[in-house]
Amino acid sequence: MIKASKQATLKLVVTLLCTAILVACGQGSSTLQPQSDVTNTTLVRTDTSGLSEAYAKLRKQQVAQVDYHLSVNLDSTGESFFGTVRADIKFTKNLQQPLTIDFAGGTVESVKVDSQETPFEYNGHFISIPALHLPDQQHSITVNYQHPYSNDGSGLHRFEDPKDGKVYMYTDFEPYDANRLFPHFDQPNLKARYTLDVTAPKNWIVISAERENRIEEKGELNHWFFPQTQKFSSYVFSLHAGPYHIWEDDAGGIPLRLMARQSLAEYVKTEDWFTFTKQSFEFFQPYFEIDYPFKKYDQILVPDFNAGAMENVGSVTFNDAYISRGEKTQAQRMRLANVIAHELAHQWFGDLVTMNWWDDLWLNESFATYMANLSLAENSEFTNAWENFYLGTKQWAYQSDQRPTTHAIQLPVKNTDEAFANFDGITYGKGGSVLKQLPYYLGKEEFRKGVSNYLKELSYQNSTLDDFMGHLGKASGMNLDTWQQQWLYQAGLNTIEASFQCKNDQVSDLTLKQSAPEEYPTLREQRTQLGFYRMDGESMKRFATLPVLYSGATTKVADAEGLPCPQILYPNEGDWAFAKVNLDTVTVQNMAQHINAIEQPFARLMLWQSLFDSTYDAKLPLDEYISFIINNGAAEQDINAIRLNARYLSFAYRYLNQISIDQKRRSELQLAIEDFVWKQLQQASSGSDQQKTWFGIFTSVAHSTEALNNAKQMLRGELAVNGLTLDPDMRWQLISLQNRYLFSDYEQAISRELEKDNSDRSKLNALAAEAIRPLPEIKEKWLDNLILDRKKFKLSELRRVTSSLFTSEQIELFNTNSNRIISALEQINNEGSSELISTYAYMFPLMCSEEGVQKISDTLDQKRQLKPMLVKALKNHRYTSERCIKIGQTLLKQQQG
Repeated sequence: MIKASKQATLKLVVTLLCTAILVACGQGSSTLQPQSDVTNTTLVRTDTSGLSEAYAKLRKQQVAQVDYHLSVNLDSTGESFFGTVRADIKFTKNLQQPLTIDFAGGTVESVKVDSQETPFEYNGHFISIPALHLPDQQHSITVNYQHPYSNDGSGLHRFEDPKDGKVYMYTDFEPYDANRLFPHFDQPNLKARYTLDVTAPKNWIVISAERENRIEEKGELNHWFFPQTQKFSSYVFSLHAGPYHIWEDDAGGIPLRLMARQSLAEYVKTEDWFTFTKQSFEFFQPYFEIDYPFKKYDQILVPDFNAGAMENVGSVTFNDAYISRGEKTQAQRMRLANVIAHELAHQWFGDLVTMNWWDDLWLNESFATYMANLSLAENSEFTNAWENFYLGTKQWAYQSDQRPTTHAIQLPVKNTDEAFANFDGITYGKGGSVLKQLPYYLGKEEFRKGVSNYLKELSYQNSTLDDFMGHLGKASGMNLDTWQQQWLYQAGLNTIEASFQCKNDQVSDLTLKQSAPEEYPTLREQRTQLGFYRMDGESMKRFATLPVLYSGATTKVADAEGLPCPQILYPNEGDWAFAKVNLDTVTVQNMAQHINAIEQPFARLMLWQSLFDSTYDAKLPLDEYISFIINNGAAEQDINAIRLNARYLSFAYRYLNQISIDQKRRSELQLAIEDFVWKQLQQASSGSDQQKTWFGIFTSVAHSTEALNNAKQMLRGELAVNGLTLDPDMRWQLISLQNRYLFSDYEQAISRELEKDNSDRSKLNALAAEAIRPLPEIKEKWLDNLILDRKKFKLSELRRVTSSLFTSEQIELFNTNSNRIISALEQINNEGSSELISTYAYMFPLMCSEEGVQKISDTLDQKRQLKPMLVKALKNHRYTSERCIKIGQTLLKQQQG
């Protein structure tokens, strides 16, 4: 699974990569009252949602083998679907306690054991069958049931396309929603084989892990039959159905299909999809030394999806936001190639070999994150894949690891709720970054061989972290116990800094220093690379690189002695290490004078990042940072560096909306940002990625009458910007900007656009454009909808609204409503799904004041029953606000001094 990136990447500094739309999970957790012997003593599963690790372990001890035969009846108009499942079970021994079967939120019509009607209990979370009705070690249990279709993107989701009225369905299960499709044992270490048949409307296609082996016509319905699958976990089983448009291709004998809803089919760039997919197959099969383990590979683009994609066996789902209604930038194309590679990597690492329990979720996602980027770097057109990784995933990881909610990569996961809460920048970003540095530490071939052996020896089985590390250690001949303890079981981000002295223009001494935050004092060992630069004519050229294995507080680098004295020394050249970088004073001085003269784009990118880090750490005053970007950023031509600078200018603009400074100075700085961005937009090459990047930032920082009028004229076609073509989604950015400042005919702008385009995307954008208006009655209306009437809306609609409801300059409107918002937290916490909880948390804006910080602290103190996800979100908001306060204090001191 990969997290989705949102359009609103500019909402909070905490989302340095992209705000995530997470996948589904249960609302609570199962608990047990265990005695000393779990196999012989009665254990009571409490009447709550979700699944605990303790109960999953018990059930694993009960069940030796299970296969499922599933029949499902679908229609296009009903509110529920009907099904029958037969579970053929072999038990390890005679049961001593009831057997429970996971099934959330449905209706159970009957339960049979070996074809005989059997008494059962159902509490809305799971079915219980007394042990006395399961006397043997082998039984067939048949359940007839029905279940509502979902409208929150999890379980079996139903979507009706407003464009043409066609109905589509898809499933999304990770970590604990497969039991919303059919009753079964929904835990990753009870792998099973699945035999499926589905009745559906005649004009639909039905997709699952296998291709159908026959279709029988039944009047206006078709009955689809699928052969038995290989053995895999239920969270990667799938069922998708609807009148999807289909494209077909082939990857070295592997059948490929790509599917999308009819109303978006014209926008799908099939050449990119199939090219990126084939390149990934070409890389992974020889790398793993295992042929693709399943029989076909389908990729289905679906609406209302809560994540970026999901690695269902043989039928991967993708958020159809990956379909652009205009030309994609190279960054967008790379993001698409990356998610395709990520999900394909999971077919081996995750589907073929699967984690035993959710405590190893990080390894599942981190490995796919690393392998996707490696695949792009080694076998695609994207030669700057690692720069893009640094710009996105790595910064997400660094930010996550500096927050108070950071945690070790490897964590105990007591229940499925906690599994969901841990989908974050540590799970994906830090885990992937740590795996990236392992090949430098072990050797690239040794790492590859260890991975290959691991997959070969554990195919179709479950595994643990120790299994993975054991295979890496064996392949490299290294004991990784210390490395594992340092990197996987300890939280926190280390900082490295190079200290050097020169004599006669040569390095006489060089030491690499490592430090750690007080609360996470672990000093780690890893391999980094030093980059040495000097001016040569008009260029700052790298004249040497030096690999260094460092550990402890100081590491003397004897091999550097005698090298020419550098003007810039970067201690993580090429981004080998996972560490924050402090620059030495010589490097800082030369960077400030010569940043645009540095030849290596990757080095410039990292130095631009270091500049923002200094501001974010409240060392460099915000106005000096803004001035440096405005004076030097226009000369930067590398698209990743441009994206980075544009992103942080947007952050700076938002800080300025709230930090305590003189209003005249605030206005000067914000107008300077607006003017710079507008000039860059006008000067960028026609149709270039730079142009589209600056357009996106313009719609977030434009605020003056002149700028808003330019935006209105662009929307109406009265002002052209150097050949910039506005696709429908870009038009909505301009409409949202008008509504944000109540400019001109902002209401009519929405109506006119909906007349042109009544797609679901436009309707979502229209909701967001209304919600962003700085009007008390609008805020009250949408708070009523969120708190009192949310069942009238799909989760995708609520998510779009909450991410737009309170922008940084609307903090007073938030403060006016904050008591109501905070009071509703308990209701959302107790009644809402994890998806709704995360959606509600998007509403909290930057709160750059002591009063705002105190309000969050009081909420955390007074509402101690909040679920982990909500507590985490509030703590991160508080941290971001505290950072903003410090940035403001540094700016104020600089002005006063």
